[in-house]
Amino acid sequence: MTERGRRGRRAAEIAADYDRAAADYDRRHGDRRSAARAHIIDRPQREIARGAKRVLELGCGTGRLLATLEAEQRVGVDLSREMLRRARARGLAVVCADAHALPFPDGCFDAIAAPKGVFRYLEPTAAFAECARVLAPGGQLCVHQYALRTWSLAAAAADLRALRRGEDESRAASPHLDAPEELFAPARRAGLRVVRVHLWRSLRVPPYALAIPAWLPGRWWSHCAVVFARPA
Repeated sequence: MTERGRRGRRAAEIAADYDRAAADYDRRHGDRRSAARAHIIDRPQREIARGAKRVLELGCGTGRLLATLEAEQRVGVDLSREMLRRARARGLAVVCADAHALPFPDGCFDAIAAPKGVFRYLEPTAAFAECARVLAPGGQLCVHQYALRTWSLAAAAADLRALRRGEDESRAASPHLDAPEELFAPARRAGLRVVRVHLWRSLRVPPYALAIPAWLPGRWWSHCAVVFARPA
């Protein structure tokens, strides 16, 4: 099967999964803890959109974040038609499209938000290239991703149990990150530069997410957001 064929099949699977989840997606992800954590972790997405003329959100889902972006024009794309139906009910402009092949002309967006780990579903080189294509000169892209493993006593105990069982701890099939720097190379190949990196650790108690200094050694973070820019 060709790369395009594999992407098409994977896109159909993702769309079907989220179509099934759409009916109660907001209820399941709208509890106080999830909403408070998302408000903190989505802050860089809102910052790059603030004051932009046109902003695009990849994987916009039901439009909860898109509705909060302060831009003159907001457009969302998603693979799930059922999720998009709910976004349209919010009065949002959304399109059913694959982020590997965006149906927009070159240089038409001032900012692109890629929240909720949407890049874990994408082939990084192709996705960054497509984002760079539709970004205007000087425009910014914010990519959120999840950590492969966050250091904790529970994680250390799980690693120890796996070692005792002789299990392969390879991360080859994981879509998550060992380090935010894994995003840098494909972004730079697309002509984007790194602007800043945000790290957070999820908490079970308020405020539910805590900013982690980038200089802190080890994998104490569970979420990252990297802001990239297309040179002016």
